[in-house]
Amino acid sequence: MKQYDCIVPGCDWKTHTEEEAEIVRRASEHMRQAHEEASIRPNMVEQIKAHIRDEDAQSA
Repeated sequence: MKQYDCIVPGCDWKTHTEEEAEIVRRASEHMRQAHEEASIRPNMVEQIKAHIRDEDAQSA
């Protein structure tokens, strides 16, 4: 299971799922809705991917 915490300071939104692509989709939608990002730039996608963690590694 993979987990992602929003990269915007002060935002406590999180998501988790098996698929990295689904996390990127959910995080992009969150950025559009909660943080009023009109478009998700490639560098934002790379930042999202860089902050995806493996939940199993956290609990170990």
